[in-house]
Amino acid sequence: MIQVIHSPFGQEHPYEQLPEERTPRQPLAGEPFNIGMVTRPPGAVRQVRVVSTVDGGEARVVEAELISNWQQEREHGVGAEFLERIVRIEQDVWRAQLTAPAQGATLTYTLEGDGIAYDSYTITGEAWQAGSEQYKDASLITAAGSRGPKEIEWLSDGQQARRVRLTFAARPDEAFYGLGERYNALNQRGEVLDVRVYEQYKSQGKRAYMPIPFLLSSAGFGLWVESSRWMQFDLCASSSDEWVLEADLDANQQLKLHWFEEADPLAIIRQFTMKTGRPALPPLWTFGLWMSANEWNSQARVEKEVRSTFEHGITPSVLVIEAWSDETTFYIWNDAQYAAKPGDQRLHYADFTFPAQGKWPNPKAMTDALHAQNIKLILWQIPAMKKIDGAHAQHDADRAYFAEQQYGVREPDGSLHAIRPFWFRGGWLWDVTNPDAVEWWLGKRAYLIEELGVDGFKTDGGEHLWSTKAVFGDGRTGVDVWNEYPRLYTQAYYDYATARRESVMFSRAGFTGSQTSPAHWAGDENSTWDAYRHSILGGLSAGISGISFWGWDIGGFSGEIPSAELYLRSTAMAAFCPIFQYHAEYNAQRTPSNDRTPWNMQARTGDERVIPIFRFFTNVRHNLMPYIWREAQHSAETGEPMMRAAQLSEPKASPYAYCFGRDLLVYPVTEPDTTQVSIYLPEGEWRDLWTGTAYHGEQTTMVDVPLDRIPVFARAGARIPVLLGESGQLGEAVPLSAEGNTELRFE
Repeated sequence: MIQVIHSPFGQEHPYEQLPEERTPRQPLAGEPFNIGMVTRPPGAVRQVRVVSTVDGGEARVVEAELISNWQQEREHGVGAEFLERIVRIEQDVWRAQLTAPAQGATLTYTLEGDGIAYDSYTITGEAWQAGSEQYKDASLITAAGSRGPKEIEWLSDGQQARRVRLTFAARPDEAFYGLGERYNALNQRGEVLDVRVYEQYKSQGKRAYMPIPFLLSSAGFGLWVESSRWMQFDLCASSSDEWVLEADLDANQQLKLHWFEEADPLAIIRQFTMKTGRPALPPLWTFGLWMSANEWNSQARVEKEVRSTFEHGITPSVLVIEAWSDETTFYIWNDAQYAAKPGDQRLHYADFTFPAQGKWPNPKAMTDALHAQNIKLILWQIPAMKKIDGAHAQHDADRAYFAEQQYGVREPDGSLHAIRPFWFRGGWLWDVTNPDAVEWWLGKRAYLIEELGVDGFKTDGGEHLWSTKAVFGDGRTGVDVWNEYPRLYTQAYYDYATARRESVMFSRAGFTGSQTSPAHWAGDENSTWDAYRHSILGGLSAGISGISFWGWDIGGFSGEIPSAELYLRSTAMAAFCPIFQYHAEYNAQRTPSNDRTPWNMQARTGDERVIPIFRFFTNVRHNLMPYIWREAQHSAETGEPMMRAAQLSEPKASPYAYCFGRDLLVYPVTEPDTTQVSIYLPEGEWRDLWTGTAYHGEQTTMVDVPLDRIPVFARAGARIPVLLGESGQLGEAVPLSAEGNTELRFE
């Protein structure tokens, strides 16, 4: 069968295009654009033409050029089992160039293969219009004081505006912060950033798991764009004296802007979170050490690692298991035996038999043992109804009921939407806007919380939606839900779990308001110094954008293991970070182990300092827990981030420097082979946390940085509540507690 394929928008990948797409997908009036086409099988079509007309006028014929005769597509699928494969698609790729019609005119083009006409497509000309009276009421644009735009333009087909472009004056030294969790820089001046939830596996650059349309300026204002649709910020990249917001209008041709004007940047963040939700306060145990690795795929392995941590005197608080489920239902333990139930019914713990020789012979006993050791259990989740090869009785029953009840996101024709990104491609996406779908989905997992005592979920994979036309149960389409999906997904889990027991979520993706379902981590990254630096920037940007309870994978979780130096420098930083956790990617080779546990890092690197220094910083974390808990409560009450970028108040500070709470200033060591660092301290008097040495602010100071220390300074006059052992020194083992027994006074 001969196929001639042209898909103007393709899979709607936000950053890449397939050869059969239109480029650009929505060209402006008078702009040349390419029509990509593929024909299959290769060699079956010898000539491809494009016949076009404008408003039914004279036909124009363009001969398409043969570009190539095959395409390679790189895919990756994950869960506990990470793999890569190359799919070779045999086809011919063609390209023809046309010009978009004038504003309001309609271009119709038809594909012909060897003289046979195939499908037709249309484009209506759109153009930018500056200050047109026709659209003066098309957008709700509110501005505080002198913050209004100096120019307004509308993207229109002559009848209706689709997008607005607002141009604002910028000061020569104006810095821009926020816009969600951003890895590329802290100050975004000179950058162009879009707001689009996207899963970028490692080396994120400007792409974001958690974009948030909140901009904080050093000129004394903040701007929140109350929209989940596409938008882009040009922050003095195109012109040094102006910044530009370009954004899609909503269904009512409106764009809502909220302006905040304060001299104090923290006051602006407080106002922003007052409107979008204060951070929910996680339980105290959230602030202890988290341990995790993708290779921990059996009860025996989990118990071994827990024994090891206690043998080395390193006290954990949370254990995350990713490779626990059957990797199909994602709510049934691997190797569990049971009789499948109809899709509308729930399984209970008593319905399962766990073989003694299976991977998880007794999950309840394991969970109880963890709890007896004051370790909480978090299990991995994704929001997809997986597409599988072969039969699986329970999954088949669930899929049938899921489809019958329309519990998934749908296409405009009513069929279930198939996931387009590589991860879980072809599966169905859970409709988190449908209350019945939410209750059914989470009800399947209720036994984990209610009977087993699971303490939360790692709510991974909130980036599965690419389609703008997908239909949701609340009547909205993907154009409005693309960015909001991960927040809705995580919030549903959080509300369900916390209604039943003290719980946390651990999420990678998010959007405006995600602080109401904590906590979050920075996503996938390599074990390199560069990735370490960028992760810090991500956490500081997230904090500015309302996400307070955030962490990352100590030393990175992927690729070659970190050096002992990188591992310990990043451990030191993570000890002064809201979430303190290590994690490791699945290692297909199995040996040597790539676990980022301190005992494996010491064995792999041969550096005998790893375990003692890691233990020291874990103990310091416990010593400071009364202070950490006090500051976490303050963050939840006010919306102020626990990690506060120092540059917000002191432009000369390093972009990696931050205050951890209100009284401690942290300068992470971010370069290898470092024995001393140059530090610029903000205004005021400061005291070294470790030695009590006094320093004057507003000057540069050289500080020694042995591997077992990180530069941390207390604000003069600060009283830091702590829990110390008999020695009265930081670094001695104490229980995890919010109750202090003394204060560190920095008079």
